[in-house]
Amino acid sequence: MTTLPETTRPEAEQTSLRAGIIDIGSNSIRLVVYESESGGSYRVLTESREAARLSALVTADGIMPSPAIHSVVPVLRQFIEICKAYGAAKIRAVATAAIRNASNSDQIIEILNRETGLDIELLPGEMEGHYGFIGVVNKIDIAEGFIIDIGGGSTEITLFQERRRVSSFSFPFGAVNMNVRFGGSGSWTEERVGELEDFVLAEARKHPWMSEHPGLDLVGLGGTIRGLGKMDQRRRNYSLPHTHNYAMQGEDVDYFYHSLPGMDNNRRKRVPGLSKNRIDIIVPGMIILRTLFRHMKAARYVVSATGLREGLFFELLRPEQAVHENVLEFELRALLANAPKPRQLHLRQTERFARILYEALSEGGEDEWNRKLLRVAAWTYQTGTEIGYIDYEEHTQYLLTKRPLAGLTHREIILTALIAGLAAKFKWRKSATAQTYKDILLPKDEERTRRLGAVLQMAAALDSSETQAVTDLKAKRSGDHFEMELTCRTEAFMEIRDLKLASKEFEKEWNVRIELKIRSASK
Repeated sequence: MTTLPETTRPEAEQTSLRAGIIDIGSNSIRLVVYESESGGSYRVLTESREAARLSALVTADGIMPSPAIHSVVPVLRQFIEICKAYGAAKIRAVATAAIRNASNSDQIIEILNRETGLDIELLPGEMEGHYGFIGVVNKIDIAEGFIIDIGGGSTEITLFQERRRVSSFSFPFGAVNMNVRFGGSGSWTEERVGELEDFVLAEARKHPWMSEHPGLDLVGLGGTIRGLGKMDQRRRNYSLPHTHNYAMQGEDVDYFYHSLPGMDNNRRKRVPGLSKNRIDIIVPGMIILRTLFRHMKAARYVVSATGLREGLFFELLRPEQAVHENVLEFELRALLANAPKPRQLHLRQTERFARILYEALSEGGEDEWNRKLLRVAAWTYQTGTEIGYIDYEEHTQYLLTKRPLAGLTHREIILTALIAGLAAKFKWRKSATAQTYKDILLPKDEERTRRLGAVLQMAAALDSSETQAVTDLKAKRSGDHFEMELTCRTEAFMEIRDLKLASKEFEKEWNVRIELKIRSASK
């Protein structure tokens, strides 16, 4: 860990933690500068990437030559300058497979530390898998599964259950060194593909636990699976341009397995969604991924946009408990903590009243899932005020789809954005969100969002002054009769006015007639 002088940070900004995470990988060297915010949330201030292909520079006898080592120094020095410019208090730099597997790894670290002033950690393979696990489970709501991180010179496999890491192993092969060993000139013959598959399978069979848990999801991080996710989205004309938590079936990756190897690099350049930086190494990475997927008898591929760097930062923030118990609840609490105090009280009141109203309706069926959607929408329906209060409804739907909360599936992201918008009196038919993302929604989702939106609109109306004038709510449904009893500490003029307006939509969507009773808190 490297601590920068206090003078590098502006005085007014020293209350929040800023840290730079440098990952010296086999394929690339990356920097991300994070800032933690109140409530435990964080944001990325800037990130930089430099292609390195270090694992391809190691000689046959396992030595990384001096020119290769010194080529990294200017990159690291500039990364330090970026950290200083952004007021990062700490820099955590780690080196992974390319340097770890080199026979002169100690010499490499000594030279880099001396030339840059950093304190670089040589990360063991198991710990690389551990930090990748933290980065994944803190941003995807998943209790058990496998995690695979295919780098340039290594592949980490982690099994986790009940959101706890059970086993990890790091294989000394990745997309870059397997491309050097098996790839030839670029185009892959069936024989070369088979040779790499046999090699990976032979190594995997040495670890029985990797095949003893069939039916789990395989969560992938790194450029290989992100690239496959982007290509699959482009192939399907998928409307939500987020790869994080994007799921693919076995046949989706099989499509690229049968089409990409036979192409030369020039043809791969024209494949939609494939980065030009990965045209030569996408094939070996995909073969490693697919071989292990089939060996594990995994259920689905799930793409994670977070991993090692996020895991390192989470541990820096919370050394004693880096793994969140509940991803979505952590995100919601952090979001609420950053809102002005009056809005915090209002959103808590809105969520409470929405829960009371929905429970009184006794929907049944997908009750628990609807409660989840309603809860998220209640806490986020005013998110758009970050951009501006005028037309904040449109801003809310935009932000909830472009900056989605972790812990939600892609469909849940769209549904909560729509429910939040409808709560702010935004009509479904006029919603660009509903039209843009219709490929992700199901036929019954329009009715679902209209009904939940009507509930949330009523709940928001019950605190429209944002002063908690209505202190308590009781609700009961009997057939088409819906009784509401309000306890008010003031006349609650704005709440009663807006409640009457919102009740029209509520009555229509839920096929009830409201009977309103109002009590004074003083009686």
